[in-house]
Amino acid sequence: MKKEKTFFAKQLKKIMSEKDITQQKLGEKLNVSQTMVSQWLRGLRYPTLNSLQKISKALDVPTAYFLEESSINKESILVQNIKEIKEQLRFNEEKMKRFETELELLKIKIDKNFNLSK
Repeated sequence: MKKEKTFFAKQLKKIMSEKDITQQKLGEKLNVSQTMVSQWLRGLRYPTLNSLQKISKALDVPTAYFLEESSINKESILVQNIKEIKEQLRFNEEKMKRFETELELLKIKIDKNFNLSK
């Protein structure tokens, strides 16, 4: 994945320079820290697919601009995105379980109050 990070960093630097956008400004547009943008620019980190899409939109370039076709490891990007989706689903399942529990407790309280007022 090092080659992808390096290519992405090079492309990001190039387009930011062409559009005269600072790390701070890009971070604000993407709602990420300047440190994150800096790590992308130095090739230390690679954005998630979701972040890559946001970067492309913010800089008005196609996502493919950042992807070197010959070196991209589509499988590793897919695996990373599947992990993110699973994590989000797990979080949503936990939220739903808490909501259902709270709803049941509320129903019990309503039934109890209704029966007391009779």
